[in-house]
Amino acid sequence: MGILKNNKKKESDRHSSSKSSVLKYLAKSIESPTIPEIAEYLNISVPTGTKVVMDLVNDGYIVKDGKRVVENGRKPTQYRINQEKFYVVGVEVLSKWIHVSIRKPNLESVHEQLSREFVLEDSPACLDFIETFISKTIEDSKISKENIIGVGVGMIGDIDVHVNQPSNYYSELSDALTQHLKSRLDLPVVIDNDTRAIAIAEQTIGAAKDFEDALIVKVSRSLGIAMIVGGTLVSGTKGFAGNLAHMQFNESKNRLCVCGKTGCLGTEIGGTALKNELEESLKENKTSIKFDLETSNSSTYHQILEAAQKGDGLSVKLIQDQGEKLGAALGNILNLLNPELVVIGGEFVMVMDIFMDAVKMGIRKSALLDSLNNCEIRSTTLGRYLSSKAGACLMLKSAEMIDY
Repeated sequence: MGILKNNKKKESDRHSSSKSSVLKYLAKSIESPTIPEIAEYLNISVPTGTKVVMDLVNDGYIVKDGKRVVENGRKPTQYRINQEKFYVVGVEVLSKWIHVSIRKPNLESVHEQLSREFVLEDSPACLDFIETFISKTIEDSKISKENIIGVGVGMIGDIDVHVNQPSNYYSELSDALTQHLKSRLDLPVVIDNDTRAIAIAEQTIGAAKDFEDALIVKVSRSLGIAMIVGGTLVSGTKGFAGNLAHMQFNESKNRLCVCGKTGCLGTEIGGTALKNELEESLKENKTSIKFDLETSNSSTYHQILEAAQKGDGLSVKLIQDQGEKLGAALGNILNLLNPELVVIGGEFVMVMDIFMDAVKMGIRKSALLDSLNNCEIRSTTLGRYLSSKAGACLMLKSAEMIDY
C-alpha cells in the first residue's frame, strides 16, 4: 500500500507540474495553441495533454479561444489563459515616489495608486509605509490574494540579487527585505534595481524586444543603466552592475556625490544635476524667461523640463549639455561592449526631441565608427509613466510567465 500511495503521489505531482507548465506556456504564447501543440510542448501524449487542459478549463484557469482555421478536417479548439484569474502586483519605489498597480498577465492595469509625498528613508516608519501602501492598494482593488501571482518591486539603488536585499536600506532586518515583505504581504516577492526592472519591460514589450545586446539608460532624477548581453540581463557578482552614475567623468565642478566622491557622472546628468546647473547659471547672470535666482531654489527639475518644452533657451541649453555628456560616456561603453541597441528613457522622455540629438552628438565624439555604425540609438517606446509596470514584468519573469 505504501508503494501504491507513493506512486499516486508521484502521478499527482507530475499532473500538477504539467498544469503549471501549461499556464506558463499559455501566458507567454502570442497565438492561442491547440491541445496537440500543448502536448508537444510538454512532451506528453495527446490524451494526457487533454486531461491536463480539461482540468484547467474546469478550474477556470484557461478558456477556449475559438477554433483554428484549417483547410481540411475538424477545426481544433484553441486555448488561452483566463486573464481574470491571474494578477500581478507591480511596485516602483524611488527617492520621492511610490507607485503600486495591480495588473493582468497581459500587463493591463486594473487598479493603481501612487504617493508623491513619499520619501524613501532607511527607517522602520518608511518600511511600514511601504508595506501598508502595497497592502492597501491590493485591498482597494478587490482582487483576491488567491489570484495574485506575486509582487515585483523595482527600487532605486543597489540590490544584492542573491538575497533581493537593498544595500543601503533596511539592512538591520532579521530577514532580507524580500522575505520580510513576503511574510507581511503573504505573497511571493521579488526585488531588483528599478533600472533593471525597466530593462525587463523594454526587453519584453519595448524597444529592446528581439535584441540580444542592448543598453537601457534611465535619465530621471538620477541616472542608471542596465546591460543586456547575449539576451541576459547583467547583474554583476552581487547585483551592483550598472552604476553609470558613479563613472568618473569630470572633476572640474567639484560636486560631491552621495557616494562621497567628486567627479561622478551622476552629479552632471539627471534631474538633481539639472537643478544645480540652473542655479549656477543664474548666479553667472545667464538669463531665463522662466526662472530667476529667487525662484530657482524652489523649482523642480520637472519644471525645468517643462520650461524647455515651452522654449526657454537656458533650459534647452542645460538639457542639451547633459545630453552631450551622457553621449560621450555612452560612446566609451559602446567601445567596450559593442551593443546593437541603446534605449534612452526615464523622465527626460518629456524632452526627448531636445535630448536625443545631443546624446547622439556626444556618442559620435567618443565611439569608434565601427561600434557606432552597428548600433541603433533609440528613445523608449514605453513612455514616461512606465513606473510599476516594470515591477510587474519583474515578477512575471520570476514566475516564468513572460517572454523576455
